[in-house]
Amino acid sequence: MIPHLTREDLIRRYPMVSTPTLYDVLAKLGHPGQAVDSAIRPLSPGPRLAGPALTVRGRELAQTGTKWGSAVSYDLFRAIQPGDVIVFDCAGHTASGPWGGNTGANAKVRGAAGIVLDGFTRDQSDLLQMGFPTFCRGVTPVLAHGRFQIEALNGPIRLSSQTGGSVAVNPGDFIVADVDGIVVVPQALLTEVLVYAEFAEQAEGEIRRAIEAGEDREAVDRRIDRWAPLKTRPQP
Repeated sequence: MIPHLTREDLIRRYPMVSTPTLYDVLAKLGHPGQAVDSAIRPLSPGPRLAGPALTVRGRELAQTGTKWGSAVSYDLFRAIQPGDVIVFDCAGHTASGPWGGNTGANAKVRGAAGIVLDGFTRDQSDLLQMGFPTFCRGVTPVLAHGRFQIEALNGPIRLSSQTGGSVAVNPGDFIVADVDGIVVVPQALLTEVLVYAEFAEQAEGEIRRAIEAGEDREAVDRRIDRWAPLKTRPQP
């Protein structure tokens, strides 16, 4: 039986599971398109990031020099709940960086766990110094004011997918990001995916220890099945 887990349980346990294992579980559950484009990388190789998505969508302004807009950007910071991962759909905009040192500092103070930005950021040194986990396509010195506008908050967005097309992200879906990449876990599957992934990671550790002890790999694979619970799960 799959247990009930609170938001706090999920935030505490998801960072302990790797993105490759989560991707494998999602694929076996019939959701093979949940890996975000691996061109979106961490600014530094250290951070592991996991938490519920707070989604942001923006767009490129048609004419450079248009007035930088609205209080929607301030509403972003007011909406942050401790543990949230900001997920930013830039709609293909790469000319400027709508994120930077001051936005990172504001998000960190509000309790955000980090950001996944399908676009560019500025102020890499500041973000690294403050220890705010930032996954993005790259870094630019170009200011976003007059070039880019936030237009929606906490609605459905799409990020570029590693397997082609795009990955849907809805508020409350879990974002898990590490040095291997970024995976989106739909909210309806959060507990189920976590339980199966934790079992698989434990079994993977047993497999590694057996191999390092000199046991034959084929024998190890016959003896330890990291997908056993998935094979016996009740079918919907």
